[in-house]
Amino acid sequence: MDPVSALKRAVDALQLPVDYQQTSAQASAGATETYSISGASGTVNDPEARLVYFQSPSGKIELTWRVETDIMSNWLLSYVNANTNEEIMGVVDWSADAAVYEV
Repeated sequence: MDPVSALKRAVDALQLPVDYQQTSAQASAGATETYSISGASGTVNDPEARLVYFQSPSGKIELTWRVETDIMSNWLLSYVNANTNEEIMGVVDWSADAAVYEV
């Protein structure tokens, strides 16, 4: 599976407001197995995909695509099984609601 397919799987599975119809992946300079995915609309920055290992709840180590997608309301790391492209292994949402404190 390629990085663009991983982005498509993450967008479809998580129902993200991202259009990936005109996307392509380019290897990032100086980073191993890291790709910038250009041409997507609905994102703040170009999504990035990186091959990494992910430990499943059963303890098995799986090769996955870590797809980073910033859609303004959410900044997501989605882990898509690189062998099957079917399974979303995990998702991290780095977004936090802003809090205001008066002193």
